Amino acid sequence: MKKLIILFFLFSNMFFLKAQEIVVALHYLKVETSHENKLIELEQTYFKQLHKYAIENSGKIGWDMWKLENDEDANYSTFVYAHLWPSIDVYANNNGWNGQDLFSESEMSRVWEQLSSLNLEGSKTLMTLYKGGFAPVNEKPAEVLQLSFMNVDPTMFYEYEQKELNDFQPNHKNNELISGWGLHKILNARGEKEEDYLTANFFESKGDVYINNSMVGPSTKAQKSNYQSILKLREMTRVEMLTLVDGVR
Repeated sequence: MKKLIILFFLFSNMFFLKAQEIVVALHYLKVETSHENKLIELEQTYFKQLHKYAIENSGKIGWDMWKLENDEDANYSTFVYAHLWPSIDVYANNNGWNGQDLFSESEMSRVWEQLSSLNLEGSKTLMTLYKGGFAPVNEKPAEVLQLSFMNVDPTMFYEYEQKELNDFQPNHKNNELISGWGLHKILNARGEKEEDYLTANFFESKGDVYINNSMVGPSTKAQKSNYQSILKLREMTRVEMLTLVDGVR
């Protein structure tokens, strides 16, 4: 059953697949704040059902809808959709599906017209490859996601991945405030000054994020050395905080 191969990413607290080709496509979309509720209504009424059908009848693993909380423009709301696939090949060979078995062609035509009337802006997709991580054993979705984007020297990609997975992942796993964590490589064509990786930290509430960020304590010599070593490998360029709107597996 497809449900048995459910992936936890970004965007939900589920089991991670062990395969190393898990693809997560992050689709960014901006909408005027006044149209935000209408967009959510259309997503939950129609598109959520389409993604659920795709999960049950094709190779898709999951779909999440997140809202960016630290948006710079108060007149717009940014939503991030996470499309989860079991491999690059399955994603590349997916022909899409318009939902004829769930909704009539005329009904979907009206839905697309309504969506078009919202004047959506800033559409872009960030392709990522899951490199490793952990998740809790329950299926309760995380409420908050923190994405940290990293610029890494191309000659040090391997060393950076090993540092994150072998040295920092155990620290995140021992942090009771963090309910899940993942490392992803960005697959889009990138310039030397653009981000190459992102890490995803999952929390059960915004309060847990603030408490986690507020904790300050003495570091051992080994801890200082370990952190300084990763600073030589990567530069954290930006951080996004997102809250869960909906999702389906």
